[in-house]
Amino acid sequence: MDRNLTIWDLQNSSPRFICNHEEGVTCLAWLGASKFLATGCCDGRICIWNCLSGECVETFKGHEHAIQSLSVSSNLEFLVSVSMDGTARVFEISNFH
Repeated sequence: MDRNLTIWDLQNSSPRFICNHEEGVTCLAWLGASKFLATGCCDGRICIWNCLSGECVETFKGHEHAIQSLSVSSNLEFLVSVSMDGTARVFEISNFH
């Protein structure tokens, strides 16, 4: 909830990147075996992060309240989000393999 996602370098036991968010991070999901992960936030946004560069490469909007959960489809084409606003949304993530 400190508005950060920390990506660790396990070999050196030190942070590799600290990815800043505008609001607290409530959940995350790896996008398959790729270098990307998604974070769900208190402000209803979903950020896609490149874990090798620490860069936010995409932001999805559409929810009005905090994201409760994220799940990636088995074919790695879609990201499903569920929010405290009572909605579920589906986002295409086929560009992030």
